[in-house]
Amino acid sequence: NIDVTVEFRNLLMSNLSPYSAEFAGQKIDEGKLNLDLEYVIDKGQMQGQNAIVLSDLVLGDRVDNPDAPSLPLGLAVALLTDSNGVIDIDLPVEGDMNDPEFKIGGVIWKAFSGLITKVVSAPFRLLGSLIGIDSEDLGQFQFLAGRSDLTPPELEKVAQLQQALQQRPELKIEIRGPFDARIDTPKLKFFSLREEVISRLGEEAANPADETGMLDEEIRTVLESLFAERFPQQPLAELKSIHTRPPADDPEGKPVTDDLAYAADLRDRLLDAEVVSAQDLEQLGKDRAEAIRSAFLAGEDFSADRVVIAGTEEAGSDDDEWVVTELGVAAD
Repeated sequence: NIDVTVEFRNLLMSNLSPYSAEFAGQKIDEGKLNLDLEYVIDKGQMQGQNAIVLSDLVLGDRVDNPDAPSLPLGLAVALLTDSNGVIDIDLPVEGDMNDPEFKIGGVIWKAFSGLITKVVSAPFRLLGSLIGIDSEDLGQFQFLAGRSDLTPPELEKVAQLQQALQQRPELKIEIRGPFDARIDTPKLKFFSLREEVISRLGEEAANPADETGMLDEEIRTVLESLFAERFPQQPLAELKSIHTRPPADDPEGKPVTDDLAYAADLRDRLLDAEVVSAQDLEQLGKDRAEAIRSAFLAGEDFSADRVVIAGTEEAGSDDDEWVVTELGVAAD
């Protein structure tokens, strides 16, 4: 075995530009490289550890190389560069020195390319690691169906990301406002009907939190008025008769109205008649994106141009209660 320890200082990264063009399809214009290498060579097989420090790295033009993988170098550099313009990483490498085409620069760049792929595939795990959080969910945000306000746990994520992003000044956050027509539509219908009920009862009246709250006697009177206005072709007496029958224990007794069933029928018919358009869902997505952006900008010293709303998206829900979206990152 041969043990080799080598130190390189202030190597010009532009000298590695041919390798970056070959392995990543992009040149390097500027930057300096410090390397501390510890290698073990056994029968020409090399295994090594590299302590790599890159300073003031500036990427150059992309190169038309069909053999080069499409690596997002710009994003990876932004993820790895600290507030002092330094990339400090430990990078294991291996190679066959018996290969006549063996070049240490190529070996190092191949390993660096692997690191880039790993970093950009899980950017929020890297950001979390900067502040001692081991999780890929740091960039995942969720909203209750029909709502656009952030819950306390989501606001805590914003604070954590603000802290991490202070250490990565070249990164931007991209937000797509989510909506899920399947679970958002019923809630938007309920909120619309509830708003109309409250406007008629007055702000100090009961504020139903869900559909069950609509069955209160005070609200039932408003539902009847709304039903009469919106369904003039169907008399209230006719609807009430559907829920009026003799007591179960006295089939010959005087018919009695099941007030709860009657109120629920009124509510459900009015909810079904509420209209939620595609534009309403889009607006909900926009409101959610803006809620995240506003939470970021509520913190001091966080620049508005580092939080970008990139539109809306139709998202999904795993539990029929929460609509989930994943933030994105981009290089400044």
